[in-house]
Amino acid sequence: MTSLRAHDTFAHAMKRVGDLLTWEVCGKMAGKTPRNVRYWSQGRTLSTPPIALALAYDAAYQAAGGEGAPFRDAYAFQFEEITTRRTACQRELANAIADVARESGETIAATIVLTQSNASPLLTLRASAEVGQLRAACNRLARLLVPFFPAGAGSVAGIAGGSHD
Repeated sequence: MTSLRAHDTFAHAMKRVGDLLTWEVCGKMAGKTPRNVRYWSQGRTLSTPPIALALAYDAAYQAAGGEGAPFRDAYAFQFEEITTRRTACQRELANAIADVARESGETIAATIVLTQSNASPLLTLRASAEVGQLRAACNRLARLLVPFFPAGAGSVAGIAGGSHD
């Protein structure tokens, strides 16, 4: 039966290495039985080879003609995913701040025009629309601040920086 494992995981890396080097060679490198190291390739396992062994597997994999470095590639992919999730809230907050700044400027410009004696009803409607857009941008910004509140201060308390997963 084929074992399902997600791509770019340590289990997938071990499967690639074991398929190329053989499970017997992998077992000898680890000082374990082939069955023990094959367990690291199972999709549901939380167990992985130690870092030094993963490096040795990557080097042996390349020396045997394998392309890439399975453990390095899995680590890099997973690290990138974690980093992207962590910084997503900050990027979204920065975008919302920029929107508020832009809408503020447009609202100020549209409302200053109303102070002139020849301001038309159309200019008043435009200013009103700009105020509405500024309110919407401020409301979005306020919602994005919630995950940044300290522990105990909101519904997602304790998740500094938030998470928009």
